[in-house]
Amino acid sequence: MKLFAFLFSLLLLYPAQAIVQDVTQSSQLGISVTLYPQDMALVKEQRKALLKEGSNKLLIKDVPTSIMIDSFLFQVLPPAPPLNVLEYTFQAPDITREKLLQNSIGEAIQIRPTQLEPTSPVAKLLAIDGENVIVESMGTVFAISKSRIAFPHLPYSLVSEPMITLKLINPKEGEYPFEIGYLAKGFSWDAGYTVTVDKGGIHLDLKSWINLRNQSGINIKKGHFSVAYKKEQFYDIKRLISLSDKAVKNISWISAQNLTPTKSFRIYPKNNIVVDEEGVVMKPTVETWLSVKNDASQGLGVSLPEGIIKAFQRTSDNSLLYIGENKTSATPIGKSLSLRIGSTKEITAEMRQTDYRKLGNQVVESGYRLDLKNTTHSPEQVTVFQNVPGEWIVLRETHTHEEEENRLKWTINIAPQEEVSLRYRIRMNIE
Repeated sequence: MKLFAFLFSLLLLYPAQAIVQDVTQSSQLGISVTLYPQDMALVKEQRKALLKEGSNKLLIKDVPTSIMIDSFLFQVLPPAPPLNVLEYTFQAPDITREKLLQNSIGEAIQIRPTQLEPTSPVAKLLAIDGENVIVESMGTVFAISKSRIAFPHLPYSLVSEPMITLKLINPKEGEYPFEIGYLAKGFSWDAGYTVTVDKGGIHLDLKSWINLRNQSGINIKKGHFSVAYKKEQFYDIKRLISLSDKAVKNISWISAQNLTPTKSFRIYPKNNIVVDEEGVVMKPTVETWLSVKNDASQGLGVSLPEGIIKAFQRTSDNSLLYIGENKTSATPIGKSLSLRIGSTKEITAEMRQTDYRKLGNQVVESGYRLDLKNTTHSPEQVTVFQNVPGEWIVLRETHTHEEEENRLKWTINIAPQEEVSLRYRIRMNIE
């Protein structure tokens, strides 16, 4: 009740019409943009306005069309005294001939001249009647085609650009710095990597980028950007970035040269473990991977976001050869960033289903044998990944597995010129 009485007294104290002023990007003191998944960002702006004592209406312009208006925040920055915000509205540009007509009823319009009627009289728009409008001019009411109507100005209820209208009461005249915040669509980000491997595959250079995209409808000038990759975890870009509407900007994240990777081999079988494949001999591809530990000793030691790695290799004449791309998951400090650089014949692989049983409509047992041979004169390591649907249990295996999401992983060490067989049998509930 005290709050109501206070606001009511303010309304009595300041009954005059509100002072209206534009608050454009030119009044901006600073801006920060935090990009989230789902094509969304939290934008926080600091602006200033010279407010008169009493009732003020701020037309806050240069804001995105895609504002989620129920997320709007407003606060005065210290040391300015507090203000009393009465209401705010958001208007997006939506100007059509029909809306111009609907919002001009009762207002003065102009009738465009023709060869037969060369004058351009002023009339009052009374109503809309199909493809005609009803107007009054010089004491006469008549119908005329919509196409002959011209508007002397844009009706106040329509806007040509996105705008937040803020009504407030100010107890004391002065310049007020304030902060507005809102969620908006149209901002997105991803990460990319380029890796250049030397001709011997012994060393590599790594370059990481954070790619910022702006489809919001506004230009960001010297903004502070950060990107969210997990709940309450962010990559913070230290320097100020300008990002125009409909632009993509690639920001250098980390760069390291002459890294020494660890080589390994991986197999991702293409078998369909829930169907009968007995008698089918498969020769899965053995992929060559290079891994670099993400720590300071390697020149890294910064959290790396998930992204696409594009790999290149130097040839004998020092030219570049594109060798492919793969996606990497987020790599925290202490973990390894891995890169697929192609296939190999140093390790041979042959796979076949050894047994298949269907135990009812939903339960299947399937067994496989994977024969591996190391044709080199050095010890090698092979990691085998097997996708498994539904609920499952490993009944037998020759090597101990690890679980990784919805797949099994076996790591197998093979001595020079050695042949090793991986055998496993799995029961699955595939409802």
